[in-house]
Amino acid sequence: MDISMVHTATSRRRFLQQAVTAGALIAAPNIVTGRLLGAGAPSNRIHIGQIGCGSIADYYHFSHLGKMEDVRVVATCDAYRNRSRRMAERYNGHYGDTVCTAHDDFREILARKDVDAVVIAAHDHWHVPMAIAAAKAGKDVYCQKPLAVDFSLTGLLRKVMHEKQRVFQFGTQYRSTGPKSRYLQMVRLVRNGYIGKLKHIDLWCRDVSHDAAKYHVKPYGSSLEISVPQDLDFDAWMGPAEMVPYTADRATQWGGFHCPETSLGFIAGCGIHELGIAQWANKTDHTGPVRYAGTGFVPDEGIFRTLARWDVNCEYANGVTMRIMDCRTAKEFVGPTLPRSWKDGDGVVFRGTEGWISDGLGFCASNPSLWKETFKSSDEELPVSIEHHRNFIDCVKSRQETICPVEMGIRCDTICHLSDIAARTGRTIGWDPAKEEITGDPQAAKMLTRPSRGKWRVW
Repeated sequence: MDISMVHTATSRRRFLQQAVTAGALIAAPNIVTGRLLGAGAPSNRIHIGQIGCGSIADYYHFSHLGKMEDVRVVATCDAYRNRSRRMAERYNGHYGDTVCTAHDDFREILARKDVDAVVIAAHDHWHVPMAIAAAKAGKDVYCQKPLAVDFSLTGLLRKVMHEKQRVFQFGTQYRSTGPKSRYLQMVRLVRNGYIGKLKHIDLWCRDVSHDAAKYHVKPYGSSLEISVPQDLDFDAWMGPAEMVPYTADRATQWGGFHCPETSLGFIAGCGIHELGIAQWANKTDHTGPVRYAGTGFVPDEGIFRTLARWDVNCEYANGVTMRIMDCRTAKEFVGPTLPRSWKDGDGVVFRGTEGWISDGLGFCASNPSLWKETFKSSDEELPVSIEHHRNFIDCVKSRQETICPVEMGIRCDTICHLSDIAARTGRTIGWDPAKEEITGDPQAAKMLTRPSRGKWRVW
């Protein structure tokens, strides 16, 4: 099947979707997500293909997409064939009809003319290749975080999304927690100067030690080659990544997060959430830091050889500095500055000339009354998204930009890549955000690109 097939026909269904949504958005311009008139009518439904049917598809995507009257998930696919079939059966049971079909190859979903959009929940190394292929096939894209393992593909992703005029939602959900969200409150407080002039950001996230009890071999995964499970297409699971031996810890949730062939590790997989908030508060969604310097530790045993520890200092052109750490490092340096007992996880602290505010340890601030602050009419407002999937579907209909568009995703992803390189090399890395190039270090620049297997070059 031709995976580059573009869905060019303007259907009556899509025309009605756009017309109805436009009216809703004009009525409430500051709310970028919400329920639409007549959304549940069959002619108004958006048909979704679910690519990747592991844990996040099971507990997250199904629970939200399944509730939407104007959505039908009509196709599923996973390298673990049984997962794809189980997910299709689950949707069919929920709908009370056989509307969802399981596929063994995601390209079959992209070739279907009845699929309007895809949700990409495969492992990290597949995110950008699948997103590019989907956009070329005329599909809108909800893409799980983080973006690229091969950073050189992000420019192509941006280009294809714009040329094909596709809607893109990056799967960092912290911007979609409603009008009363503390994330939204925190970002508005920072952007409007309620902690004074923003000077520094401390940011941390979980590391490879977080779920070590779930690994078959601790602390860095089994390197013993074993037989591939019968229902797993391991070749497809690895896809464009370099082929490596199958082990008990390889093609698993944690193997996908921590193996360097398929991921940058948790510095991207978890850190990207807090980076999305940091970039938003710093008003830098279309740029990023210009300098990175730090240290890190990479294991020399097992297969989980992404960064296990990291501590990286970044500098923005606007003068703001940011320190990116694993949670064990942050416990030592950030923990004593916060008023509550430390708990490992993810977090960010914004430090200004007149105070600080944080989402860490259950949301806290130098002045607790900040959380009850009433904004002035002259203060900058921010778009409100009730729920991430809802925002995506509404934007598919309206053709407006989502709360987490492709540019925002690329710029957050860039910070992960450059922090990883700075930590691994121990060198200061200069970055030109306009040209998107490492400056003055050709060796480091080569680290942004990964080899790919031609068989799976779907872009």
